[in-house]
Amino acid sequence: MPNRIQRKRTTGWRKPDNCVIVSRPSRYGNPCKVGTMEEMGYVDPHAAAADYFATWLRGSRFGSPTDESDQRRERILTALPTLRGKDLACTCRPDQACHADVLLRWANLPEAELAERITWIRSRVDVQRVNDGDEPMYGGQS
Repeated sequence: MPNRIQRKRTTGWRKPDNCVIVSRPSRYGNPCKVGTMEEMGYVDPHAAAADYFATWLRGSRFGSPTDESDQRRERILTALPTLRGKDLACTCRPDQACHADVLLRWANLPEAELAERITWIRSRVDVQRVNDGDEPMYGGQS
């Protein structure tokens, strides 16, 4: 199973081979900021941010019911298969919860299970979009 690696900003640190950077500014970054969770009073803001990411990636529009958020989720879902078998690097310490753990689990699911999950998420997003008065992204409710 691939691993999560702590990305360092120190001189001389290099991303290992077969590793993808998934920290906040990347294509795979968590839209939920740890600092925001800290300001909200969470005892473990890293775990709260990772939990939010998992819920958001599963298709929840709660807290971010925007086209931009839905399109960002879709970019991540579409790219998940490219992360299969790769280590993921984020700035979170190894002892902290991190959205990269969610990405590792999902990207390394059996292909059919991942495809089924993505299809279900897209359906869920469309239902929520229609309920919110928005156009569906994927062709309608299922």
